[in-house]
Amino acid sequence: MTAIISNLELTDLNLTPIAVNNPIGADNPPLLIPSNKLTSVIDATVNTSIPTQQVLESADFEVNWQAKLTDAQLDTLVNDGWLIINQVFTHKALLALQAESGFINYREAQLTAGIRISDIRGDRIRWINKDFFAGFYYLQSINELAKVLNRMLYAGIRHSEAHYACYPTGFGYQWHSDNPAGRDERVISSVFYLNDNWENMDGGALEVVDNHGIHHEVSPVANRLVIFDSDLQHQVQIAHRQRYSIATWMRRDGLVPFVEDN
Repeated sequence: MTAIISNLELTDLNLTPIAVNNPIGADNPPLLIPSNKLTSVIDATVNTSIPTQQVLESADFEVNWQAKLTDAQLDTLVNDGWLIINQVFTHKALLALQAESGFINYREAQLTAGIRISDIRGDRIRWINKDFFAGFYYLQSINELAKVLNRMLYAGIRHSEAHYACYPTGFGYQWHSDNPAGRDERVISSVFYLNDNWENMDGGALEVVDNHGIHHEVSPVANRLVIFDSDLQHQVQIAHRQRYSIATWMRRDGLVPFVEDN
């Protein structure tokens, strides 16, 4: 993911002979080609077109959750309290989420009491709303997953919320559950990962304690979704390179419109 972000730059629309059919706009992701390579691409491309913008559509994020969640996986979720689903979205959808995560104005994360304590969590976040096109399509897909969980497990989920998260090198998030003491609005938590070529030496693993008290470590590799009971204790280990993800919660309370200052 770091390599993708460092190479992302706006497309120069004055370049010829390249025709940019769908230039960067509010409703599609940036062109994933570094500007310092455009000259060589032009020289090598006389009568052949190079990749240009593609309009992002909700259909790009459609997932057959019924097929993804086998009976065995649902049993795992019920008995152990968590599960992993790999290769969730199409490559186009994954690239769009990665690109969008790299252009966000991240903000200081806060604890439930509204006080940021950097010794506990080191991520910077941005809540997803309708203005984040890739993120909003992701959230719609998660809502479809919630419908399946309601149908199969009577989970009682009414809506979902999510934010992009960026962990700088040297930061993590200490042990916690996603329901503060005395609260139970969050039913299912999930984390979707955006990091290409992630290795164990990069750290940043999600550590989850399952219903049986067993610790599990999950590497934050791209296109992986981890689903777990929101009451489970978990932490994000220290990341040794910049780490990107989408934290998501499926909730049983009523939908409250989210407002964030610009």
